[in-house]
Amino acid sequence: MKTGIRHHLTAALLALGLAPAAQAGEWAVGIGANDIFDDVRHEAVAGLVEYHSDPLVEGRWGSLSAMFTTQFDTAERYFAGLGAYGYRGFMNDSWFLEGSFAMGIYHQGTFTGKGARPLQFRSSLGVGLFLANEARLSISIDHTLDRKFQFDNPGKEAILIRYTRAY
Repeated sequence: MKTGIRHHLTAALLALGLAPAAQAGEWAVGIGANDIFDDVRHEAVAGLVEYHSDPLVEGRWGSLSAMFTTQFDTAERYFAGLGAYGYRGFMNDSWFLEGSFAMGIYHQGTFTGKGARPLQFRSSLGVGLFLANEARLSISIDHTLDRKFQFDNPGKEAILIRYTRAY
């Protein structure tokens, strides 16, 4: 395992270990695949660590929280950003839809096929299942796009299985 990925996985596990000390909010971790849908591909194993604040707004339509997110992969691509995260339960609150949008810094790693700039946006859309103990399991599609909201620079998509737990 590359040193950079090992460092990020250690940080994610440490953050989850310290999470019970946090007074509010929730942590999410994910694992999956990155850069799998376009013609200029450089597939890699991807990881995700997110923190969601207590909901800033709640209603019958769902909840909206502040979010810090970091996403990384084995091709040494990194994204770290701030944004908003929301979810809404359906089917008697057995299932939920989730989505997020963040602005942040992107490093394209060892693959220079697309010439991405450092300021990027990341969107995410997922569906999942509520578990016991205020936990959720979901699958999401994340997409990184540039400041002009174009889909090809860097145009990275990730499919992630995510585990989220409130504290």
